[in-house]
Amino acid sequence: MYKIYFKQALEMLKQNKFISIITIAGTALAITMIMVIIVTESIKNTSIAPEVNRNRTMYIKHEIKKSKDGSSWSMGSLYYKTYKEYLSELATPEYISVVKKYVAMATTEGNPELQQVGYCASDYNYWKIMSFSFVEGKPFTNEDFDSGLKKVVLSESTAHSLFGNNPALGKTVEVDFIPYTVTGIVKDVSPVFTFAQAEIYLPITSLEEYEGGACSLLLVAKDKDDFNTIAEEVRAQERKFNATSADENLTILGPYDHKTQILNTKAEEPDAAGENRKMIFIFCVLLLIPAVNLSSFSLSRIKKRTEEIGIRKAFGAKRHVILFQVLYENFITSITGGVIGLILSYIVVIWLKEWLLNLGDESSIPLETFISLPVFLGVFIVCLLLNMLSAGIPAYRASKISIVDSINQNHQQP
Repeated sequence: MYKIYFKQALEMLKQNKFISIITIAGTALAITMIMVIIVTESIKNTSIAPEVNRNRTMYIKHEIKKSKDGSSWSMGSLYYKTYKEYLSELATPEYISVVKKYVAMATTEGNPELQQVGYCASDYNYWKIMSFSFVEGKPFTNEDFDSGLKKVVLSESTAHSLFGNNPALGKTVEVDFIPYTVTGIVKDVSPVFTFAQAEIYLPITSLEEYEGGACSLLLVAKDKDDFNTIAEEVRAQERKFNATSADENLTILGPYDHKTQILNTKAEEPDAAGENRKMIFIFCVLLLIPAVNLSSFSLSRIKKRTEEIGIRKAFGAKRHVILFQVLYENFITSITGGVIGLILSYIVVIWLKEWLLNLGDESSIPLETFISLPVFLGVFIVCLLLNMLSAGIPAYRASKISIVDSINQNHQQP
């Protein structure tokens, strides 16, 4: 039965080439716009290497301190001291890692030219949370971190720019004029991965006055079901600070899941609910407008088939069977437009990556973020909704027309 419907759908496309082209093009355009949003969100949130634990990681990036008499207050990044004294011993997370990202100047011994690099200062747990591909060597150890030793891991391109074709492992790199020993080299990481991308990686304890600086905190849960427990532990530490401090009250923003922390760009609570409402509104507009336009083409097709529908009903075809056939045939068109729309969405995302993802021309987007289950599910669901909205009502009304009116075509336009 499905094969017959499929063949009939292809014949219908051939018989009405102009309408078919317009319908497929309209579907493709609508799905392109929607899939650009879905693909962009997938790139930002999918758990793939090196950020393989995005789905079970919570983040703390900001804190607010207010004097108890209300005379002053400050807000900004989480302080390392807050992490060390109140958040480093949380019981529920599987891993806790402190991360500081900044810019430094790097060079090699005897080389007068300085190179600006982005560094990621962290602890040993960072290497357990992330999944880097090591070209050579290994990360700094927990003992290196505890001792504050000057060890560094370089990205592949940074190692090449600093040492050329010469071996970098075991050599010395000066970071802000302080010598570090290279312990490992990793493959370059795309800027899509905010917490994993850097040119150099070093122990945060190797930085001068690191205890007085700012940082971010990664809390990896054993399971997503632990998120609420972790959040309550953070609130408990917040209350502990406020109970013991004579001068200040502390507010820790977070912990947030990966999607919410993207919105947390400044020291205030992100409006995740508002962002979700905005996205739903955008999806509704992008679905309803093309669906209304495409429904007129569906109506035109069904009008030409009213006699066929009447004959089938005269021979005993049930209304739901006719309705299903029309929807199935239209779904073939929607899927065709969906595949074209998906391909176009990839082209648009790559073309507009600087605007959509804040990536430069030299930055790449990992292929794995394109080919993912959420993206393909998104295509299918959007095609299904567009099909139901554009063809469902005309098909339902056509199936209700009496046999005599269908055969004689004396009915009013549905």
